[in-house]
Amino acid sequence: MKQSILLMALALFVSTAVTAQDDNVQSLALPKTKKLNHQVGVQMNELVRQVFNFNGNNNNVNNPYLLIYSLNFANSGWGIRAGVGPNFNKFTENDGVTDRENDINSIKARLGFEKSFRLSKRWSAGAGLDGLFGTEDNKTITKVTSFDTTTTEIKTSTETIGGGAMAWLRYHVTEHVVIGTEASFYYTTGKEKQEVKITQRGGITPGPGPIITPPFTTTTTTFDNKIANGVFSLPVVFYLIVKF
Repeated sequence: MKQSILLMALALFVSTAVTAQDDNVQSLALPKTKKLNHQVGVQMNELVRQVFNFNGNNNNVNNPYLLIYSLNFANSGWGIRAGVGPNFNKFTENDGVTDRENDINSIKARLGFEKSFRLSKRWSAGAGLDGLFGTEDNKTITKVTSFDTTTTEIKTSTETIGGGAMAWLRYHVTEHVVIGTEASFYYTTGKEKQEVKITQRGGITPGPGPIITPPFTTTTTTFDNKIANGVFSLPVVFYLIVKF
């Protein structure tokens, strides 16, 4: 009797171990289901313009977002998206009479949500809504050298907020490399502050009755403006996107 009980217990233990092992093997054999898709992209229009001349046509792309990122659920396609476009540019011009210095610092950003759709093995599309924020500081100094040398300094500061709708279309070159374009309509409002300072060198003005003026005369004018802008961007910008 004891031997029968021991044999039954041993058989039960062995069958349980074998079943557990089979379950482990099956779980290892099954592929893991991907829950999230990350996509990081960079604007490639400038690269294309360098490779292809386009008959010397230097078209400006009305899309400031140089870098983009999206995170989507693999099953539903819903996700969040973001974009950022910094611009820091400083340059000078001098023709012997006029000396001009420009300093541009701006950054534009967007954050929103989207819904992506898989059209086929190679094509996907999406649509969503974005919130926008932008800030820009420009400084231009122009010096005109003459008898009464004049220096004009213009400082402009702009801040904007807004939002709008967008849609995109992408082609999957490989599983992880994607090329896409997008179209959007964004409306923004904000404030623009501008300060204009004009400094003029004085001295003695020649003539029958010489006029003596102070060595330098400075006039400063400030402006506060409200701005609003609605822009429809055609799908002419291209992004090179890495999906992982």
